[in-house]
Amino acid sequence: MSNLTLSDNCGQGVEESTVPDTKGTTMAQSRQANDQQPTRVPSEEREHLGKLAGELTRYEVQAEVMDEPDLCLRVRNPVSVYAVEDVICERREHDFAFIASFGVHLGNSGSVSLTAHKVAWLVGATKE
Repeated sequence: MSNLTLSDNCGQGVEESTVPDTKGTTMAQSRQANDQQPTRVPSEEREHLGKLAGELTRYEVQAEVMDEPDLCLRVRNPVSVYAVEDVICERREHDFAFIASFGVHLGNSGSVSLTAHKVAWLVGATKE
């Protein structure tokens, strides 16, 4: 029986070790399988969503950056259980765009306060 050890997984930071399977052959097992959590590197999109969340605090809404199932900013108006909007951030050529869950462009990374006002309006936190 030969032992095959894989490592580095194409530079993705996943170390692998050898583990015998039930038939006596050797299989690779990633370190995630050993309950070690991978290191999450904050993305620029996540940083911009965090800035938008900070701007939304003045509208008294709840804003939380969500990683699962996809990266978005979930904004809730505590007055209504139905007033929830997921905002995504997309990289563009010169900046980042904030997009509503239904595909409407709300603003860009250079106009975070204006975008926050639009999002607050969407969830009913402001009338104007």
